[in-house]
Amino acid sequence: MTKNVIRFLALLSFSTAAHATPTEVVLVKRPGVMAYEEVAEAFREGCRVQARIVNLDRVSPPKSFSASQLVITVGQEAFDAVLAAPDREIATLAFHTRDGVLGPPAAAAPELTLHALVTARPSVKIIGVVYGPRTASAYVAAKEAAHRMGLELRGVQAADGPKAVRALRGLVDSIEALWLPFDVDVVTPQLFQYALRLQIERGLPIAAATRQQVHSGALVAVDFSSRATGRAAADLANALLDGRPLDALSSDRLDLLSGARITVNGDIARRLGANIPALLRMGARVE
Repeated sequence: MTKNVIRFLALLSFSTAAHATPTEVVLVKRPGVMAYEEVAEAFREGCRVQARIVNLDRVSPPKSFSASQLVITVGQEAFDAVLAAPDREIATLAFHTRDGVLGPPAAAAPELTLHALVTARPSVKIIGVVYGPRTASAYVAAKEAAHRMGLELRGVQAADGPKAVRALRGLVDSIEALWLPFDVDVVTPQLFQYALRLQIERGLPIAAATRQQVHSGALVAVDFSSRATGRAAADLANALLDGRPLDALSSDRLDLLSGARITVNGDIARRLGANIPALLRMGARVE
């Protein structure tokens, strides 16, 4: 069982017996992002209480909420903008969260991403990673997973996007593939574009964090369906609203833990000579 799954199951057992049940549900998101809209729609369909939608704007972002409100955040920006008690907040699609905050997993287990990458290019043994302070612990876990798989992760930590680009330039000659974790501090548009250039010019396959990044040019990514994430968040919310123990969720929603999707950029896969049949046998979707 992966550390992400263990952490999520531990959160599911979080007890709220000492607190009054919330009476209002508020969903906070940035408007206009398809993945966020899909989470919100699936959440509204599954939650037994009608949620009030708060769209983020730069003029008056929400800050704090009362104990009677259950807050659902969609995306990292929404999570960073909200201050709520840990047992009154459910985070979705946020990769950097505070300890104790509930929510379905945002990132797939590192083993699955690494497996998809080496399935696409079996010759890969050394994988470069650029990460920031907030993903340092995730990098350590990924490095341990890589070692178990007979792979080597060579990582460099950077404080921001410009430093990450410089760090990647110093790393590129010693790696055979590149993994871009979801880290809003360092994986900036500039870094992503530089990585795409390396993928084409040097043939370094990129494993990214989201399906959207695959559509933008990365070879492969492993993430979770937005609608599945919304349904899982709705089950968490219903448990809190009913005052039920959070480990009593229906088993079909817990399938999210093993329901990661693998997305492959077909054009890039053919250009790099990736093993598309092997990826399809893994259950990958070529788009």
